Amino acid sequence: MDTLAHRLKLLGPTIVEICRISGTPGVSLGVLHKNEVIHVDNFGYRDVEAKKAPDQDTLYFVASLSKLFTAAGIGILVDEKKLEWNTPVSCILPEFDHPDETVKNKAGIVDFLSHRSGLAGKTQMWYLEFARPSLPRRETMRFSSYLEVVYAFQQRWLYNNWGYGLADEVMEKVSGKSWGTCLREKIFDPLGMKGTTTKVDANTENVAEGYMALSDGTPYHLPRPRQGDGKLAEGAAGVQSNVRDLLTFYKNVMEANGEQSTSSPLKNIPTITSPHVALDPDPVSLERSYALGLIRTMLPGSLGMVGLNPMYVDNMPIVGKGIKTPRLCIYHQGSIVPYLSSAHLLPDTNTAIVVLTNSMANNDAADWLGQLLLETVLDNPDKNDYVAIAKESAAASVALWPAMAKELETRREPNIPQQPLTNYEGKYYNIIGDWCIDVFEAEGILMVCFQGQRDESYPLDHYRPHEFSWLLTRDEDVRRGRFPVVNLDFYILTFRAADEAGTMHQLIWRHDPAVPSGEIFYRHPPE
Repeated sequence: MDTLAHRLKLLGPTIVEICRISGTPGVSLGVLHKNEVIHVDNFGYRDVEAKKAPDQDTLYFVASLSKLFTAAGIGILVDEKKLEWNTPVSCILPEFDHPDETVKNKAGIVDFLSHRSGLAGKTQMWYLEFARPSLPRRETMRFSSYLEVVYAFQQRWLYNNWGYGLADEVMEKVSGKSWGTCLREKIFDPLGMKGTTTKVDANTENVAEGYMALSDGTPYHLPRPRQGDGKLAEGAAGVQSNVRDLLTFYKNVMEANGEQSTSSPLKNIPTITSPHVALDPDPVSLERSYALGLIRTMLPGSLGMVGLNPMYVDNMPIVGKGIKTPRLCIYHQGSIVPYLSSAHLLPDTNTAIVVLTNSMANNDAADWLGQLLLETVLDNPDKNDYVAIAKESAAASVALWPAMAKELETRREPNIPQQPLTNYEGKYYNIIGDWCIDVFEAEGILMVCFQGQRDESYPLDHYRPHEFSWLLTRDEDVRRGRFPVVNLDFYILTFRAADEAGTMHQLIWRHDPAVPSGEIFYRHPPE
């Protein structure tokens, strides 16, 4: 019988092959259709060493799928008259004291939840190796207050996890309870999401261990992230959940997305799922916009915008080619070392597709698998070949690292440093003094570490006059539990001399592509 459930079940061998290609040891997935769970499946291992298989209750970090929970929590607090969507955040959190008067006086929680504040994301500065937060949570407001203005307020979309850090601070301030407690009492418990948690140390044995894929696809075991309630940017990536609970959550989101039900614990869902800022246009899709913790795309169109795959393919595949009538897809991806996840919703048929994986793989397998399941639900006549796409993207991902090394050598000026290594030594601070780049000499080699973590140090290789690189190989990056950054400028540090003697007083790090000139770090902390 050619039922949708049957067609989904037949995808098993394809899913296994995509996991093999990408280096994903374990995956749990499920499909809700017309408000009924019609398909749940699990593949591989949640624990490779112990050969333990996952199931629909296996707990994964869901990373940025957490954002919708935070937005939903805010929606409930708005319904309780604790705040309004457009209440300036600075009125709730006076410590948010941005020098730009427009941002300070007008930016409401809706602007941060929709990523339209115009502020730089500084994504690579909120975690260190193994996704450990780089700062205590109490620094959220001070750090957010110095983010550079990249775009005019409310005019363009620019992804920013710090905005969700502000959101979790707002939730705590207006509710009087922690972000995690607020979500537990207002969402998880009322919806019966018994397995979902924001606790850093989950109280369950049924957890997915985390892995990153080496260049040959072999899974390399990494510690689980120290992320959750009480941690930096918890509102952006602090939820752990399972397939069973997520399908329940998305079912309730879609039910509450129509005429507001007074019986639903979820409130203001139409506001949350509505478009708030346009995204870069898609040449095919009739709409592509950001809601609050969700992306809206009219199919046919390209998906995966906030996943890793756009780094690995020239153009994302068009999903839904050949469908007779355009259909709205609402989706998001999640990525935190070492987990990837995806969720795709079709509101017109109350369809939700959830994919959870336990590997920061050689491509974003959770995204490709989600799109594969989505096209099976759409049953469009011109489907994408996701095995071929997985092979292409995995090969491209692995090839990016030697390509960066080759480009580095091409641009390198082969002269020795003009100054003694001791002239570069020192602790260089950001302008507010809470983020430090420590440069020091060890056994004749110049080294760098971040936030004083000398056990996470990297050798600096001379690149050009007063410039050094700390580029790793792909597998070194994996073993150090680092998020895969494939922008060469990220790995270049530029020093500026204060005097003719050559003592350096500034360091420039181009860690954010939205700020191509880089950020200046000062040898002495600010007064």
